[in-house]
Amino acid sequence: MTQNTLVSNLRSTAAVVGQDLGDLVKTRRRETNLRLDERERKAVADLKRDGFAVIEGFWPRERALALRDRLEQYLDPAESRDFDSGAYIRFWDNRAHDEGVRRLYHVEREIPELAELRRDPSIMRIVEGYYGFPMYSGVLVFQHNTQSNANTRYYHVDIFAKEFKSFLYLDDVDPGNGPFAYLRGTHKSHFRRLKKQVLGNKEGAETSFYESDLGQLLEQEVAITGQAGTLILADVRGFHRGTPQTERSRSVLVNYLYRHDGDLFLDVEK
Repeated sequence: MTQNTLVSNLRSTAAVVGQDLGDLVKTRRRETNLRLDERERKAVADLKRDGFAVIEGFWPRERALALRDRLEQYLDPAESRDFDSGAYIRFWDNRAHDEGVRRLYHVEREIPELAELRRDPSIMRIVEGYYGFPMYSGVLVFQHNTQSNANTRYYHVDIFAKEFKSFLYLDDVDPGNGPFAYLRGTHKSHFRRLKKQVLGNKEGAETSFYESDLGQLLEQEVAITGQAGTLILADVRGFHRGTPQTERSRSVLVNYLYRHDGDLFLDVEK
């Protein structure tokens, strides 16, 4: 690592720590008028304890499967392209990791009724109850992982700042088609995460963690299986990954939530 890289990493780490401390002070002073129902209160408690929460039957299974069939029609032709609606699809091939992933960004611009899911009031209340302040959807993505999905990325965080995701399974998910996996409680592994942000990696993505980084934390792995319609809520500063699709494909809707409102455009290069 060069001196300039280390200085840059230290600055970015200090900015994240400063923001987190500011959040801590503000949320202790802030009064909330959130009215959570029993399911929402349980989800908040699970998030605070484990870093993730699971809501079974968030959608009826039949509805999720029908939407899967509708969305998978966008996979033909098998090429990255932009739509007049403002949505766009990207095919991840010939990549160092997650080869075989297909993503349709801003999917609600093609399927307008999904705008309701992107800003679902119950999800937003749960997330606000967890953080103590609102978070906002940057992008809703339809993601399809092919059975031949290769080089699945190992444990990682997406970014070092606060980020939250919801995952709605559109398939019945078991160990054969790549359940989402989380190392329980690692949303509280602040020192390990900050150390990675400062020191980075000699190779690979700077937000990736390896077995040598995680050690006994790997014993806390939870692979989340469930029927189509299962909702997973996760603080993705905890260490997480998608496991490989060894037997068949998997489709899911992923909502990316951040502290600032406004649309986010990821992977814009074809």
